[in-house]
Amino acid sequence: MFRKSLYAVLIAACGTATAGPITFSEGFDDVSALAASGWLTSNYSTAGGTTGWFQGNTGIFTSDSGADNSYIAANFEGAPFGGNIDNWLITPLFSVADSSTITFATRASGALPDTLEVLYSLGGSNTGDFMSIGSLAGAGFPIDWANINLVAFGLQQDIRLAFRYLVTDTSVNGDYIGIDSFEVRAVPEPGTIALFGAALLMMAFAMRRRRDQI
Repeated sequence: MFRKSLYAVLIAACGTATAGPITFSEGFDDVSALAASGWLTSNYSTAGGTTGWFQGNTGIFTSDSGADNSYIAANFEGAPFGGNIDNWLITPLFSVADSSTITFATRASGALPDTLEVLYSLGGSNTGDFMSIGSLAGAGFPIDWANINLVAFGLQQDIRLAFRYLVTDTSVNGDYIGIDSFEVRAVPEPGTIALFGAALLMMAFAMRRRRDQI
């Protein structure tokens, strides 16, 4: 689950913010085109796996929005049987200016435990540049599409997020996850869920389940 210490610091200041225009978005209509748009992948899984990040499989579940396969997915075949998966998906640089909201949808199939860690960097693209925000894991990973919302203000800088699919021992863990509907929006009035500082970036997650999806 997300780091309780970070969440506890911010929960008392929780509030709302008015969503503004979209400044960056990705619906994962064509995963093969992501590299040309500045998305990066790094795979540190046990050698011998057959998959990385790939186009959504409608036979497992359909997308949060758009065409049925319009999402990005990863699964247990990222490492051989009994191996470990450490598979990174890194966003292009995007700007947070004064105040912004960052939203994405995610879900797991729920058959076996999966973990998705979310990290951020202040512009760097190497995995060592990233710091963890929190994780969805095991029973805490939604099995219906859920929105993960971050609200930030106080920093005018280009940043990146990273999605890290982690599985330890694929003989007993790991199944299938999806990510969809990544959006960054300007916020006319600053929110109070999280503060981006020049020296410290603090984020909190707010999850809202989609009731009208699978």
